Amino acid sequence: MPEFCAPALGNRPNIVTIDTVIPDNASGVLYKLGSNSGDLTCFAEDGILCYEYNLFIIERTKIRAKEKLPTGRVKIEIRTSYGAPRPGGPLKVSMVVGGKTVAEGEVPISAPLLFTANGCLDIGIALGSPVSLDYADKAPFKFNGKIEQVHVKYVT
Repeated sequence: MPEFCAPALGNRPNIVTIDTVIPDNASGVLYKLGSNSGDLTCFAEDGILCYEYNLFIIERTKIRAKEKLPTGRVKIEIRTSYGAPRPGGPLKVSMVVGGKTVAEGEVPISAPLLFTANGCLDIGIALGSPVSLDYADKAPFKFNGKIEQVHVKYVT
């Protein structure tokens, strides 16, 4: 889905809920918005849940869980809220697995509008160029589990 049609995940408070089936050592992209020139991605690498906000290659914010994802049916939530409600302001990001917060971080500067004119929202795979250098050599880094549903909810 082209970014200009996709949900505004990088600059508007939201909760992305992913209903998944997680295998041992889950790896692959859960979702990504944009491209290598900027945007955000959520992925698993060797069972560890990861999030990266790539601000136009100038600044990369990485948030990683310390423990591996549990196997089986798992609900993952990526919660994004304003650190300061202004264009380009900081964002607070929390990763929640099965109702438990597994990692939190702050994106110091957010993109005030869109990241790219040609980036896309991808689910379960990174088509086009990868947002994160962490999986650039593994692209398209298809998720090795099952994504049953992804839901985006804007929050205030």
